[in-house]
Amino acid sequence: MGTQIAVTFWKYSPSSRYLKIFYNNGSAELYHPVPEFIYNNLLRSHDKAAFVHKYLEYDLHFTRVSID
Repeated sequence: MGTQIAVTFWKYSPSSRYLKIFYNNGSAELYHPVPEFIYNNLLRSHDKAAFVHKYLEYDLHFTRVSID
């Protein structure tokens, strides 16, 4: 079995609409542009990694950059 990945920290800039998400395995991802309502939903979500997977990875309107 693989190791479960969890979100450990995130940063959001309302002016530039950049969302940086950091994981417990040391990797990070940068999403742009992320509307503020998506960020607000992230704050309310209990499983942050599942939220990222569902709402950000499958939305073609976001640019995603992986940072290892």
